Amino acid sequence: MSHPIHRSSDELLGLEAGLEALQNSPEFGGLVEPVSEHESCDHLAFIYDSQSEQFATAIPYIKHGLERGERCVYIADENDTSEVLDALREADVDVDDALESGALVVYTAQDSYLRNGAFDPDEMIEFISETIEEGSTEYAGVRITGEMTWVFGDDPPLAELVEYEGKLNELLPESNGIALCQYNRTAFSAEIIRDIVKTHPHLIYDGTVCQNFYYTPPEEFFGPDQPEREIDRMMGTLLDRTRARVELENHQQHLEHQTEIAADPDRSFDGKLQDLFELGCDRFDLELGGLAKIDPASNTLEVEAVSAENDAIQPGAELSLSETYCRATVASEETKDVVDPVADGFADTQSYAEFGFETYLGTRIKLENASDRTFFFVSPESRDQTFPDADRAFHHLMGQWLKYELEQRHHERKLEASNERLEQFAYAASHDLQEPLRMVTSYLQLLENRYGDAFDEDGEEFLAFAVDGADRMREMIDALLEYSRVDSTGEPFEPVELDVVLGDVLNDLQVQIDETDATITTEQLPRVMGDSSQLRQVLQNLITNAITYSGDEPPRVHVDVERRGREWVLSVADDGIGIDPDDHDRVFTVFDRLHSRDEYEGTGIGLALCRRIVERHGGEIRLESEPGEGSTFSVTLPAVDARDR
Repeated sequence: MSHPIHRSSDELLGLEAGLEALQNSPEFGGLVEPVSEHESCDHLAFIYDSQSEQFATAIPYIKHGLERGERCVYIADENDTSEVLDALREADVDVDDALESGALVVYTAQDSYLRNGAFDPDEMIEFISETIEEGSTEYAGVRITGEMTWVFGDDPPLAELVEYEGKLNELLPESNGIALCQYNRTAFSAEIIRDIVKTHPHLIYDGTVCQNFYYTPPEEFFGPDQPEREIDRMMGTLLDRTRARVELENHQQHLEHQTEIAADPDRSFDGKLQDLFELGCDRFDLELGGLAKIDPASNTLEVEAVSAENDAIQPGAELSLSETYCRATVASEETKDVVDPVADGFADTQSYAEFGFETYLGTRIKLENASDRTFFFVSPESRDQTFPDADRAFHHLMGQWLKYELEQRHHERKLEASNERLEQFAYAASHDLQEPLRMVTSYLQLLENRYGDAFDEDGEEFLAFAVDGADRMREMIDALLEYSRVDSTGEPFEPVELDVVLGDVLNDLQVQIDETDATITTEQLPRVMGDSSQLRQVLQNLITNAITYSGDEPPRVHVDVERRGREWVLSVADDGIGIDPDDHDRVFTVFDRLHSRDEYEGTGIGLALCRRIVERHGGEIRLESEPGEGSTFSVTLPAVDARDR
């Protein structure tokens, strides 16, 4: 139990503190709309249907006030005071200490609203005022909540109740207190609940704190022209709700369009960027979009892209960052706007004085290991108000997508440069090895031709080993050369009929198929985008392996295909010896063999070459296999279009 906290007199308790209790309460657990956009009057109406719903709001409200060092006043009527105190104890409040110290005060309706035998709005306002003034001398503020079922008696003061609620709205903003009035919906008539709704700026109902657009200020509610004012307010509410609904629909449409742009795999980055520019210009009603590199340390800005040709800025233009509106984004990662350049300190900048831009909306995109960017929209047309939060949030989402794309492009370019250097190294190394290998082979042949008869049996065997090693070395160098040149010597992608490619492969393998009595079955294969020569290599390697590693039984191989979205999944399955799952990654490693050359011939680079070719096609190759249960190699390849089978 906390003790009283003394605060200066100008720190008045406000409704935010009451809402904070509900935001942090696991018992409440509902949505809480903020106060900032609405006149609050530090006054809440709570409408409930059951005691459990009632205590889920009222008890956290009181508990939070005690924890903040406030005096908390609970006026009970519907519930006995003992029920209220028991509920506080169940919420881990030290009730006895709070009562003894005076931090918690519990009244009945007879002690407060009806203390003079009948309800009088002015007397109750005086009671509330004195309670707040007295409590504020010792405590951080006064938090009050009252159960309102006392209203129902022989002569219910319904009109006086509504009058009291209106006067409470006038008292609380100038006092160091907040109030929560509790209304049991099942006990009050619909007419009274309607008037209660109208006289409270904030409502709590069904586990939700709402800003009340039905709220009517006291001077309007009680004024002589109340019906006319109510009609104006109703019509304004209709307009506001219609505008909000249309804005929400537009926001949803723009979000869907942005998602379509970002998710389209067929669009280039530059194409997507131009589509985003167009979307942003439409959404924000601004004329021009742009993307620029910035370096705050050197005060430089370089324009990378703009949405359209214009007389002000072009791609490649270099400016001083301080001469542009983009400098507003440097100190913050939030989206910034400029709608009054002179008042915001941009009167002498190029953006305003030379280019004539009156309005700006932009954000800074911080990147790792690359220059930061600003993503912005500008217009020479002025704007009479700042951009709403929805526009800022939408612009922020666009910036987040750009951040991801720019970082991906940076990593891809680094990877491409690294791969290119590796290719050059592998090509140079394998090419340079060819000449000394040819020399070794030539001298071995010369030695065999001239002195072959002089060798004994061991000498002939040693020579044969040397020749065989040189041959295998040549095969490995040729394979490494082929592997290193997949990207550099590959043909441009075009539609490829896989049925035709497979037919050519089977013709090439006909001798091996006949010798092993292999059975090859296949489904009808589709058209894909790719390099037909390289795809032929992939199919030939996979089918050759399936035949080679068939075990003791005649090989059975099945080539199948399945459509998955924009891709085809081509699979080659066999019933051969299989591969242990621990070795699945090894089979795709260059020169990493699972079997000795005495068991199976080969260079150990075939599947690594397949993976490199498939990755060049933007796909992947996967293996599913268990020892003794055969193997299935699956390859994903891009379809030509949505109609292709």
